[in-house]
Amino acid sequence: MRSNKVRAMCSIVVCISILQASCAPSMRKDEQVPLQTGAAETQPQACGDPLIYFSKLAAQPNGELSKTAKPPLSMDDSTNVCRKFHKAIFLSMPDNEQQDDVEALKLLQELERTGALTGHDLLFNNMLLRHISQRQDLRAKIAAQNERLDEVEIKNTALLNRITILQSQLDQLKNIEVEIEKKERSLTNPSSE
Repeated sequence: MRSNKVRAMCSIVVCISILQASCAPSMRKDEQVPLQTGAAETQPQACGDPLIYFSKLAAQPNGELSKTAKPPLSMDDSTNVCRKFHKAIFLSMPDNEQQDDVEALKLLQELERTGALTGHDLLFNNMLLRHISQRQDLRAKIAAQNERLDEVEIKNTALLNRITILQSQLDQLKNIEVEIEKKERSLTNPSSE
């Protein structure tokens, strides 16, 4: 009799355990629960088609893009992935007086590092990162070439000055030679004068 009671109790405990397990959220040992630190860090976001946003900015007439207010990032928006992404696109636009490649690169690298973007946004982010990096490299090369050009121009100016001085000295020597020839002729042939 006692064993029947024990079996019944064990059956009840097993049933309660099964019910609790089925009601509780399932979790494997290898799964980790993400911390609720912010939407951008826990799950990638889609910000719409970045090419459409870029095209809208690019379609603005010359000078109009510069009049567009730079999308500000307030403290509330500092975790807003799409606002950061759109600001980076805006700051990277050519013909924009507010263009700031350094700030755009910083935002794009942060978005890449945190894995906050997905799909087309991530592809566009990576493409824009490469584009701005290449543009920065080209600007650095142009600056280095301009520096070399300035050095060459300084050397050329110095050489031109030296040529001018040498030409002047040569002209003086020719004049002296002409004077010497005149004197020699006058000494050898005094009656012709």
